[in-house]
Amino acid sequence: MIQMVQNDAPLPPPVFKSVIAVRWGDMDAEGHVNNTGYFRFMEETRMQWVVHLGIPTVPPHPVIVLLNAACHYHSPLTYPATVEVSLSLGRIGRTSVQTYYAIEHLEIRQQCAEGFATLVWYDLAAKKAIALPPALRVEVS
Repeated sequence: MIQMVQNDAPLPPPVFKSVIAVRWGDMDAEGHVNNTGYFRFMEETRMQWVVHLGIPTVPPHPVIVLLNAACHYHSPLTYPATVEVSLSLGRIGRTSVQTYYAIEHLEIRQQCAEGFATLVWYDLAAKKAIALPPALRVEVS
């Protein structure tokens, strides 16, 4: 397992899960899901979570930008397949939150990847990071 949490602490339980079908177009010339597909699975899950919290996601509202993101691949995915992506939260800052993802191949019940991303709430008009939305702070308290 990729050590993404300070002091090797275990990840907290997931706050959100999504189920996503692997599409034929997610595969590359090697016949497996391209690395960008895993980042799309994580992106789709985090955006579903934000929408679930009732937080607007497009301008003129603040938008989410990524400070960093990474993925550790355990096993390849091929079409057809379904994945379940679990989202857990790490450090919560004033303007940012760390998110962690476990991607499981549902048909064989095997984790195929895990990753993380640090999300920053950003005001496009002011061109600066802003405080996390209250709905997110309620979610993590």
